Amino acid sequence: MITIVVADDEKLIRAGIKKILMDNVSADLNVIEAKNGKEALDYIKENSTDVLITDIKMPVMDGVELMQNVRELPRKPAMIVLSGFDDFNYAKVAISSGVLAYILKPVDSKELCTAVNSALNSVKKIEKSQTELKLKSLIIEGGSRGIDDLKDINMFHGFCCVTVKIPSGMNDENFYSVLDPNLCYVLEKKKHLAGLVIQKDYLEEIISLVKKNGCTAGISTCSDNVVDLRKLYHQSCSSVLRFFFEDEQFGSVFTYDAESSVSDFSEIDLRYEKFIAALDLLSENEIKKAMSNLLEFDYADSGKKAESVLYVHDKLVSNLFKRYPKFHDNDTYLYLKSLMIENIVQVDSYDEWKHYIGDYVIYLTQLLIKQQGKYPYITKAISYVNRHYSENITMATVANYVSMNYTWFSEKFKEQVGTNFNDYLKKFRMEQAKRLLEMGTYKVYEVANKSGFRDVKHFMKTFRELNGMSAGEWAKIHSRYSED
Repeated sequence: MITIVVADDEKLIRAGIKKILMDNVSADLNVIEAKNGKEALDYIKENSTDVLITDIKMPVMDGVELMQNVRELPRKPAMIVLSGFDDFNYAKVAISSGVLAYILKPVDSKELCTAVNSALNSVKKIEKSQTELKLKSLIIEGGSRGIDDLKDINMFHGFCCVTVKIPSGMNDENFYSVLDPNLCYVLEKKKHLAGLVIQKDYLEEIISLVKKNGCTAGISTCSDNVVDLRKLYHQSCSSVLRFFFEDEQFGSVFTYDAESSVSDFSEIDLRYEKFIAALDLLSENEIKKAMSNLLEFDYADSGKKAESVLYVHDKLVSNLFKRYPKFHDNDTYLYLKSLMIENIVQVDSYDEWKHYIGDYVIYLTQLLIKQQGKYPYITKAISYVNRHYSENITMATVANYVSMNYTWFSEKFKEQVGTNFNDYLKKFRMEQAKRLLEMGTYKVYEVANKSGFRDVKHFMKTFRELNGMSAGEWAKIHSRYSED
């Protein structure tokens, strides 16, 4: 229901405005009357209000003061001014307060209804934008935080996620322009890429639009529980990547098949660890071998291949790109290559995407080798951490191992790696902990011990500080790759 507050000190005018709105605005309206600005402000502070229609000259609190107060509220209604004063100063105050329309009395019903409809459209756009931000947050953070704010939207009587690859010859806005804004939300909007969450009943029309416009789409399973949103969004992303392995691409629709999905990614985890170990040790032949092994999959099913590719993609984005911040954040070439890798759906083929990864890794390797020439003990120290992180090691332990002065080692480690040794060790251990939690086979205290945290309470506190959630919540969220 749309709530409109009408503030005017003349009862007949209020009644007349209410009748005009009820008779001419095609929406379910709740029109509240207020005889002065204070009454209107008190109501708006306590109740969700979509539109405020106010007179300028009123007792107790006039329209100018009302608008200035409303402008400071966290949730502001759209404002329309009705006034018998054709005075530029009043109009200027109205404009500075964000008023959508300034209408002179006597009120023209057509002009008023046009202004109100415009205000309602503005309110809908703002509300939709806010909802999309909340949905994006759920996908990024996972969990159930913020769900109560979304329970009233009609999407969650049945919804699914759709990832659309828009052909390069098509103007992206032409695709968005044909979407029904009442039945879908845009979660991701990049060049030639659209990430949508849609009402289940809108799915057939979306499929028709995709095929008609020569797009490629990946479609998730359906759910009526918003907690599933993150899992479903990943399903749609992995499904659209099937175009890497199918003969038909544009105009194709790929639906996620839960029954034939990949249930265990431990083999990819192992390959990734070998790749990182080779990279840390700067063994060029081993790096190329491990990278090739990481990017090859034995599955005949295109859906499983695509799911595995997305898993590797997430590993690279969440781990590799953050592993060497000194280079990643400050080298333009490396940063641009990382964007190409991250925007996987915008790539035209799997070979092209692998080529980007190869470019990134080879260039990163040369940077690390160049660094090693000056400070070989840094590489030796990192190698030691990789092998002994689960033990009770400290910076003094490692500095002694590489035969370096404690203070000198501390300064050079931070200078070359981009973070101090203790933070590096803590984050490295945390990555191992997250990997173990995702396996789902260890209890929290076992994960803490295996990843080098001797105090479980300290581990749990640190985990929450670094990841914004508990270890148990992390394990539950990252079961998105399985059907559990």
